[in-house]
Amino acid sequence: MAVAVVFGVSEWKLRRQYEAPLQALRTSAPPDLAEGERMALIVGCWNGCHGRRGEGGSEHIDGILRQTAPTLSEVLPLYTDEALARLIRYGVKRDGRSAVGMSSYAFWALGDQDLANIIAHLRKQQKTFTPRERTLDLSWRARLALTIGTWGVAAERVDRSRPRWGDLPQTNSFERGRYIATVTCTECHGLNFDGNELEHAPSLSRIAMYSPEQFREFMRTGKPIGGRDIPNMRWVVEAPFSDAEIDGMYQFLRVHHRIER
Repeated sequence: MAVAVVFGVSEWKLRRQYEAPLQALRTSAPPDLAEGERMALIVGCWNGCHGRRGEGGSEHIDGILRQTAPTLSEVLPLYTDEALARLIRYGVKRDGRSAVGMSSYAFWALGDQDLANIIAHLRKQQKTFTPRERTLDLSWRARLALTIGTWGVAAERVDRSRPRWGDLPQTNSFERGRYIATVTCTECHGLNFDGNELEHAPSLSRIAMYSPEQFREFMRTGKPIGGRDIPNMRWVVEAPFSDAEIDGMYQFLRVHHRIER
């Protein structure tokens, strides 16, 4: 009976409809394709779950799920800009069901202009990749976590009460750093940057204690003090962060974790 309950509740969460608004993006300028490509690399549309250039990729959380992420050039034409923004921010697909494994809780903070830039850039991609067969394998541990609420589908994990930092002022390095850290680091390290047990990701208080030079080196190489290889951090080598963004992330994380200068 317990197995039936776990399976039934988890299937209901996978198949149910989730409410989320369709809203036009409000931008102050035409889409900037170059900036869209840069942000696509930073947040992981490229060089992330969907492969190096959106060709499709694989995602896994140890002991939880394994799945293929779709080829973006095949999926994007099925969505309007409004529906795509809803999917990215709310985790809700065009049929009203939730995406699984998508980091919408991190992308919630994306500003309208950045999102418009990213979408415009991705839509320019030519259909040069063979679409990947879609698969989703959930473990019983994942189904139990879905049932008791310790893990959730994308739509359940979005905290709509949080600020959308991308649409708020970024008038200094700290504010820009807070925004960039939110849309990148929270995916693995949790919304409060305190670590994520499922992802085996530690609290970012560790690197907030680095010197500015050590932090910059970490964000350019993905290697902590001592040079240890961290496979999940290799992506930062190709992430086009500006020096100001890295310095701002450092400032923000030190303030957030209450580390004295």
